[in-house]
Amino acid sequence: MAPWPPDPSSNATEGTEAAGGDRADPAAFVVSPVPDTGPAPITVNRPEFFVNHADKIINETRKQGILEGPTLPHHRIKQEPIVREGQWAETWQQALDPAGLHPRKHVLIIVAPRSYGSTTLALHLLAEHTGEDTDIVKLDADWKTPKVGWLPAEERHAYQVDLKDPEHDRISADFLTMLEEHAGLLEKLGSYLVLNVAKDLWTDHYASVQSGILVVHLTEPPPAQSVVEARLRAREAAGLIAYLHSVDKSKASISRLDAVEAVRTADSIMLAWREHERLTDTSLPMDVPSSWSALDAGLVERITSAMSDWRDKLDTLFGETVSVHGGKDTSLPLEDRCLLLALAVCQSESMPVVAKAARDLQRIISADVASGSDFASTTSAAFAGRGLRRRVVDVGAGVSSNDEVVFDQPGYGRAILTYVWDNYEVMRDPLLKWLMSGDGSEANEHVVDAIAALTLRHGNVDHLVQLGSKTYPLKEELLSALLVQAVQDEHIGRQAWGILYGWASGKERATTVVTACRQVLNSPDVTSSQARMAMVRLRRAANSGHESAWSEALAAFIEQAQHPAGVARLITEVRTWQQSGRSRGAGTAAFLALMSVPGTTPWLLSDEVPSEVDVKRALQDLLGDIDTAPDAINRLTTWVRQSATDPDTYARVRDGLLPVLRGQKIFKASVSLMQALEHVSVDGETNAANDFWDRLVDPRVRTVFQLNRDSA
Repeated sequence: MAPWPPDPSSNATEGTEAAGGDRADPAAFVVSPVPDTGPAPITVNRPEFFVNHADKIINETRKQGILEGPTLPHHRIKQEPIVREGQWAETWQQALDPAGLHPRKHVLIIVAPRSYGSTTLALHLLAEHTGEDTDIVKLDADWKTPKVGWLPAEERHAYQVDLKDPEHDRISADFLTMLEEHAGLLEKLGSYLVLNVAKDLWTDHYASVQSGILVVHLTEPPPAQSVVEARLRAREAAGLIAYLHSVDKSKASISRLDAVEAVRTADSIMLAWREHERLTDTSLPMDVPSSWSALDAGLVERITSAMSDWRDKLDTLFGETVSVHGGKDTSLPLEDRCLLLALAVCQSESMPVVAKAARDLQRIISADVASGSDFASTTSAAFAGRGLRRRVVDVGAGVSSNDEVVFDQPGYGRAILTYVWDNYEVMRDPLLKWLMSGDGSEANEHVVDAIAALTLRHGNVDHLVQLGSKTYPLKEELLSALLVQAVQDEHIGRQAWGILYGWASGKERATTVVTACRQVLNSPDVTSSQARMAMVRLRRAANSGHESAWSEALAAFIEQAQHPAGVARLITEVRTWQQSGRSRGAGTAAFLALMSVPGTTPWLLSDEVPSEVDVKRALQDLLGDIDTAPDAINRLTTWVRQSATDPDTYARVRDGLLPVLRGQKIFKASVSLMQALEHVSVDGETNAANDFWDRLVDPRVRTVFQLNRDSA
């Protein structure tokens, strides 16, 4: 029995016009009668809109236009460090009911400056004051403007969402009015919502005490010293706290740091400790508190330098150029500054690689100034100066006996890059061009981290947009790897997704978008919302009309077809395609990918295929389009070849394909398939091509329409 009932839509011309000129008369096929299957079922996507009142809404599947995000376990949130001191302790109590058991209101709005850590406060509040049977969901605000209708409402859920995008997250008075009604619904469901709003996006809105909404304002970050100590304890390095207290406050004060900067400081201290152990070949365990008398003086000095971003040392190295090179603490000439930046990015690497990187940067700088200024880089001038080994030592690195540069100091290297970035604005463009033009086809981890540290440093995407322009050398692997870091950044992630959406339809960067989205989808930690946003941009690239983008999207979809979650995403694409009536695009690529789902029997011929996917119609559309027919024929040939060793499986595949091949306007594709099956034998005896030919072609016209065996 064929797996699909004959479909009245099989005669449709949708998506088949392109190959019309080469098709033979379909009368050669025996066409089965088409029974009346009755009207198509009606699908209601938003059933709650068809009732007057909803006391309980259970969303089993994602509805169109509803925000979603990952569910965070209570215990995992509680494991992350938090500091509740000063105003943070007051805000915490203000957000709770008088008994201190549950949030005071079912909608809480926390208004705070960026980088104050208000998201951490919100998540911990929900984790500690909602029951274990309440799912905490961190929503991704993937909307053009805040709309209450996009907020989910399920029983026993606690939602948190950040509103920090200046283009898409500005709250209106109408939004707050509708949010009051939403608060009542959440109360009936036993659910909560916390909105973390950036201070610059909050324009003195007012919410009455009786509204069901509580608005609190954070005007201070948590104490930086406490944040750093909490981070060190959480990373099992409590012994570094004594070193933190020993730092000279006149050289490295952290009292005015916000929460994000305090976390970075903790990371810098950890890096300094690891660097010190490597450089001194010593082991200094830090999992227990350290005694003041046992502090290592060298580590104290390194941590002090790291906490001050190495400003004292770098101020000297990048001071006024001097002509004497008596040691590595003198101000560096231009060529040595380029060498130091090369070391900051390359870390430990062979001498020729480091030297070439430094020369490339100097060449780019030279090209950006007046013509003819080559910074004395001629052979004679270079030979008259210091040798490369001496220069490497002068800038603070070492050279091994194997001619390897040793500069295993990622913390110091990051400080060098940010120092130049912050103090020499004219160097930003040359730096980015240099970093993006490195040798090799693969994205070097050090280079990607360096670009990300600079371009994402101040929480905006201006430089990221700049990197996608034609003025920068195209290195797709680097750019896509950088984009992956950007979309996963909690501060600018949504803006980065917006860049990908815009680039997806353009010829210049569509393949870059596909590459980045593939990496996101293949990440083991990808969330459902990240996967959805990646699929939207893959769809946009595949629908852009650019052949290279479509081919790359097909490759990405084939990867998705190898696991159940990816198959579900592809089914969504196929359903969207069949509902839209679009010819070649993301839907056809998704269906072709589903044809490669692993299994002894083709998955698309199984009972697992959802009823809303019309497999027969999709195959006929693909075979009837001159652009997609070759890909479809190759996959159908694989189906038949893989099933040929088992008579039952072969019969199932053959009987499933016969109704498809009897469709109108695909005569040429059917003949091409049979030619491709010429050398496929079934059970060692029957020829698959002849088997299909005998069952498809009316005996009365076989002398007119003959199978060309030679072209198989």
